[in-house]
Amino acid sequence: MYFFFSSPSQTITGNFANVIHGLNTNHLTDQVIQRSKRMILDTLGVGLLGTSTEVCHKVAQYSKIYSSDISSTIWGHLDFRLPPLYAAFVNGVAVHSMDFDDTWHPATHPSGTVLPAVIALSEAFPQKKKISGLDLLLAFNVGIEVQGRLLRFSSEARNIPKRFHPPTVVGTMGSAAACAKLLALDQRQCKNALAIAASYAGAPLANAATQTKPLHVGNAAKHGLEAACLASQGLQGNKQILDMESGIGAFYTDYSPQILPTLQSYPWLLDQQDVAIKRFPAHLGTHWVADAASGVRRKLVESSDNLLPLDKIERIILKVPEVKYVNRPSPTSEHEARHSFQFVACSALLDGSMSVQSFTSANVHRPALRELLSKTQLEHPPDNTPSFESLYCEVSVTLRDGSTISSRCDTFYGHWRKPLKKEDLERKFQSNASSILPVEATEAIIETVYNLEKVEDCSVLSMFLSGQPARVLSEKLRLL
Repeated sequence: MYFFFSSPSQTITGNFANVIHGLNTNHLTDQVIQRSKRMILDTLGVGLLGTSTEVCHKVAQYSKIYSSDISSTIWGHLDFRLPPLYAAFVNGVAVHSMDFDDTWHPATHPSGTVLPAVIALSEAFPQKKKISGLDLLLAFNVGIEVQGRLLRFSSEARNIPKRFHPPTVVGTMGSAAACAKLLALDQRQCKNALAIAASYAGAPLANAATQTKPLHVGNAAKHGLEAACLASQGLQGNKQILDMESGIGAFYTDYSPQILPTLQSYPWLLDQQDVAIKRFPAHLGTHWVADAASGVRRKLVESSDNLLPLDKIERIILKVPEVKYVNRPSPTSEHEARHSFQFVACSALLDGSMSVQSFTSANVHRPALRELLSKTQLEHPPDNTPSFESLYCEVSVTLRDGSTISSRCDTFYGHWRKPLKKEDLERKFQSNASSILPVEATEAIIETVYNLEKVEDCSVLSMFLSGQPARVLSEKLRLL
């Protein structure tokens, strides 16, 4: 089945290709620039921290078998470079290795599939062709925009996914669009890039809460870049890949594509819908749980010298939406813990807040937490829909004396309705990046990102990401 609008000659795929090709830096609004710079800074921070994880070490070791005369930076490494495709892959895995990256609505992780690809690609251009910070911002935003538009072609995409992980579909397409923009592909090549990317798309949600899930984001970044490079070489695909139920429509039961707005005064989705930026590394749905559980703890410890009265707790009820892959009553690994309503609730009750350290093996297996987990039950109220736009969490703790203490969270701090303040975003970045890079490099990255639209040559960002001393690079950070 095909979906035609206006006239049979105007296809959805052709329309997307025209928009990808036609958008330019003058279309970027101040708010889109500011929001995307926040996304970039956050993504770089969680990616740098992610380089320390076991899964990132494994994919980096594997990727060393590939070599090329052209190479790109592996974030956090001064003397380790890979061909652009595998740099995008390894850095993309790092971004999602702890589930600490941003989340959008409809549900996906938008930045991690695009930013590693465009940064890796920007390093592959000849020295005489510099890619400016504004070029990078435009390509990044084209990749984000394509993801958002595709997600709005399905009502089911508005809910937390059940069958496949969205970044593996829309993220792959977004990466292809962003790289096509950076490569200045024409409309025909843009159509082919989207078609090629579609044949790389999709991964089952069954691998959530395992070391394989971060590969979804790394592969999306890599495959999108690969699709754009193949299209630039003239490789062809179906020119109506977005128009067909057997194209991108294969992933959705209610696929209904629409023509994009006109390029004249183009309305970016990021202008309308901000992202959520996480305060701790776990599935976004658990952030409502953490805030509600912390609220209960504050009430419980008021009369017990700031210690949780474990021996007095009879039962813990979590009212959450039904999301099967985040219902894990007894997680045994950090990845399972990051996808467990129960674990996050009990951790927040014990400690009062969540952090990177909450998911260490020692904390996952501590006896006090296991005791609380054994008393925890989930309830799924009919009005609690599995959507990041509308879900809520209510935590109720019943004590042995029969009394019940409850707290509800409708919007956690970091959600797009309650975005992180600039100083808290910077604090998160510095905490993440400073464990990998020297302080001078982390400060230089902040300065570069905040001034990205004025940076003459964005390769300086990769130099800072590798950990090169800022004093060596001070002259390279030239602003337009």
